[in-house]
Amino acid sequence: MRLSLSAFVLLTLLVAAAPALTLQAAAERALAARFPDDAERLRVRVLRTGGDVDAAAPIRVVLPGGAAIPRGHTQVDVLAETPNGWQKTGWALLHVAHYDSVVVARRAVGRGEPVAPADLGTVWTETTTFHGEPLRAADLRALGDDLRADRSLRADRALRRGDLRPPFAADTGDAVTMRYRRGTLTLAVPCHAREPGAVGDEIRLYNATTDATYRARLTAPGEAEWIVTL
Repeated sequence: MRLSLSAFVLLTLLVAAAPALTLQAAAERALAARFPDDAERLRVRVLRTGGDVDAAAPIRVVLPGGAAIPRGHTQVDVLAETPNGWQKTGWALLHVAHYDSVVVARRAVGRGEPVAPADLGTVWTETTTFHGEPLRAADLRALGDDLRADRSLRADRALRRGDLRPPFAADTGDAVTMRYRRGTLTLAVPCHAREPGAVGDEIRLYNATTDATYRARLTAPGEAEWIVTL
């Protein structure tokens, strides 16, 4: 049987790609076995190989040790099935790309402005080299619906954790009544906030009369519970 030049080139490319495809499938199986909850958001590419990697023989990929999911460039060992069991016959350099459903702003939002649920959406995007920790849908649900932008947000840009926050219960310089409790004694101490914070945050408060600084937990707008005197 005679092959045309184009058919010969295609066959050559398929033969050359066979080891990479076999390795890719083996790497995907290894990732799914170790990280079953994250496997669907990982994509593998084979960059280089070394040693004796036989695409026609059964192979296994051994991932690096540790609990962290491989990210970006990752070198793995390649095992082949032999009469003496599975043995290392080569190695491969992979690129493991991470994807996730990340929150985006549907419109530009200024720092400190309210952000309504309608102002936000989600996009499936690669996060392998994401700067910071991406804000996922689950993170957004934990924040609630009453939100503010903690920095200026551009439309259609993936958000980071920390870009959105609940409204401040106290801003820097605001008056805050701190409850100081000791046994049955409770004092209401007038203070001013040294830093901003939302309900549940721990911030520093200052009382000018005692010239003392406290760490307290904000319990409501303008109210806090004493934790420690600094």
